[in-house]
Amino acid sequence: MPPENVKFLPENTRMNQEMIQKSISLGCTKAKVISTKTISIAHWMKLQCQYGCSRYGSLLTCPPFTPDAEEMAEIIPEYDTALLINASPDTHISQIGIHLEKYLKAKGFNRAFALFAQPCNLCTPCTITTNCQYPDKARPTLQACGIDVNETIRNNGWDDLGQQIPCTENHSIGMVLLG
Repeated sequence: MPPENVKFLPENTRMNQEMIQKSISLGCTKAKVISTKTISIAHWMKLQCQYGCSRYGSLLTCPPFTPDAEEMAEIIPEYDTALLINASPDTHISQIGIHLEKYLKAKGFNRAFALFAQPCNLCTPCTITTNCQYPDKARPTLQACGIDVNETIRNNGWDDLGQQIPCTENHSIGMVLLG
């Protein structure tokens, strides 16, 4: 039996609304609690990173240093729900996501874990050869973990966002996995 302070979200409308309102208050334009079954994992995402991104191998939050699609396909089912968030391009989605992750952990979601579509920009150059200077803030990108952001947002009714281009400043999608 899980400890009393661990929360689950099958149909907890009040908590779902609280998470959405918190996301909006932090600067999100959209937020939605989703089933992790709607998260699309695609092995081809790594190809986009490896053959097409100048940051490949130079950031700890990007391949080959991140969980790949196979690992994420094993991890995602350990979570029932996720908080899908979107912010305007001029907002730092990673700061919002980290704030939400900490907020949700304090609410009893001990396994909360944030991911973002934008690559890490906490230090230049990345301290990949030593240790991350910001392990409390650095998180892998959704794409690096094999998550097809475009398919995932379509699966969740966010067609109005249009086609997202991975790892660009305009790609302000994030997600907090919840237990």
